[in-house]
Amino acid sequence: MTLPVAAVYAIGIWAIAMFGGSPSFFAWPQMACYVAASYMMVELNNSNALLRVRSRMVGATFIILSCMYISGFQSLLGSLELVGIIACILMLFSTYQDQQSAGKTYYAFLALGCSSLLYAEYLYYVPLLWILMISRLNSLSWRTLVASILGIITPYWFVSLWLFYIWDFTPLTDHLSDLNSFVLPANYLAVTLEQLLVYIFLAVVSITGIIHFWQYSYEDKIHIRQLFGFFIAVNLLTLLFIALQPQQFNAFIRIVIICASPIVAHFMTLTHSRITNIAFFVILSTCIIITFINLWMHF
Repeated sequence: MTLPVAAVYAIGIWAIAMFGGSPSFFAWPQMACYVAASYMMVELNNSNALLRVRSRMVGATFIILSCMYISGFQSLLGSLELVGIIACILMLFSTYQDQQSAGKTYYAFLALGCSSLLYAEYLYYVPLLWILMISRLNSLSWRTLVASILGIITPYWFVSLWLFYIWDFTPLTDHLSDLNSFVLPANYLAVTLEQLLVYIFLAVVSITGIIHFWQYSYEDKIHIRQLFGFFIAVNLLTLLFIALQPQQFNAFIRIVIICASPIVAHFMTLTHSRITNIAFFVILSTCIIITFINLWMHF
């Protein structure tokens, strides 16, 4: 599926979501964030040449997978988080093998810090990103480490100034207390059918794409293998976290979609055997079916 076809498909899904049901349930700001996120995914692919052939499949895959998660359309905060996470990854990838890139590192973690103001649990990714900066991006040094810490605390510093002015730090302490919002044992009875379908599909296509990438990664440049290693690590750990804490589904499934998009795009673009061609149509048709099932359940 080409990028223009995916864009037309997305416009149709959004039209159904916004005008086929309750117009107040879906708003234009969320759609603007979705368009911005899609453009940033295209730029992420173009600036890093994630696929060894000229293709915009990464952006198209992101659009199709995002449309599958209908509930994500209704949340403005979730849409802003989506843009913030992609901006973080986009800036981090620009620091590849550059341990002096304190400025880019600062802005990457600033984007993550702003997203964590909307959803505190995103701070869980800070240690993971440091590890990946060492193992995959080779960009962690004392300068970039300090820059990342400053980037994370900058939005909280501005918020603290306002809270100091009104002399009420309760909103910040309540927000950070969400970092301890683990539920044991996990409440799987609260998982909706939509969430279950989306999770299973993303897990299956992610694992399929990961296995394919590991089999044929020798054909890619070292730079691309490192970047995909980043996507794979974040994807698998996020899927595991959602499985252990399903109440966090709505926030973390967006990160799974971001990381699964290049992995699935790599599989669908660079495989041409009979079986993989069949798998392409099975994946695409299943995704579309799940999308319309979720639309039907909402309306």
